[in-house]
Amino acid sequence: MATLVIALLLVLLLNPPAQAQTTDPEIGRILERALENAEQFRKQLPKVQYEARMRVTEWNGRGRLRGTAKATAIMRPGDVRPVTFLSREVQGKVRLPDDKENRPDENEKDVTLQEFAREHQIAERFFFEVTGTETIAGGPARRVSFRPRPNQPEKNTADRFLDTISGTAWVNEEKNKLVKFELRLLRPFQLFWIFAVLKELSIQYELIEPAEILGRSRLKVLFTLTTPIYSMRQLHEVELDNFRPRQPQRAAL
Repeated sequence: MATLVIALLLVLLLNPPAQAQTTDPEIGRILERALENAEQFRKQLPKVQYEARMRVTEWNGRGRLRGTAKATAIMRPGDVRPVTFLSREVQGKVRLPDDKENRPDENEKDVTLQEFAREHQIAERFFFEVTGTETIAGGPARRVSFRPRPNQPEKNTADRFLDTISGTAWVNEEKNKLVKFELRLLRPFQLFWIFAVLKELSIQYELIEPAEILGRSRLKVLFTLTTPIYSMRQLHEVELDNFRPRQPQRAAL
């Protein structure tokens, strides 16, 4: 889940907006280089593994605690066995990510971040504003806020979702990397299922200690989902670390 969230938001936050290029050409160049860097990282992911220390907390529709879970796992994005748990502990009714085998869909189209950005007209869909510079992960990072423009065309579910979110991104000027972002849902969003509604969503990501591939970072995702049958609120707190080239899997004896 963490990998999917980062990939999607890299598209949104690092696409070079025309408005930024008009008001500040240097910011436009920074964002363009950052998007190229993000696409390189996305292509590298299937060859990378990393450690994730995660904690999941779940409440029911009345705000009562249903359960908590914590675990340490090795993550291999896109692999047949993407999750290998090193330790896990579950209390109450809450689920950790599935560690069963997952066969990739060979028919799934591989779309680059640039292609996704063009297809969903990211530059035209959002207002972008540079609001300052901060020190993140030991280096200067430009702070860029974004919010959806009104009355944008909505051809599919992705368009509809993009029109319900706003937030802020921090981009390291020297290394052209996204080092921090915050996102929130502006209004309830109806999911793929007819009666399922995402009523709350907030995402926070921050790079703490940079490394050659990515580095130690933190991801926090909070969401509330409701259906006519049940309602739940979940908080995922994940620390990512030790990104390294993927080790070949040993065949079972």
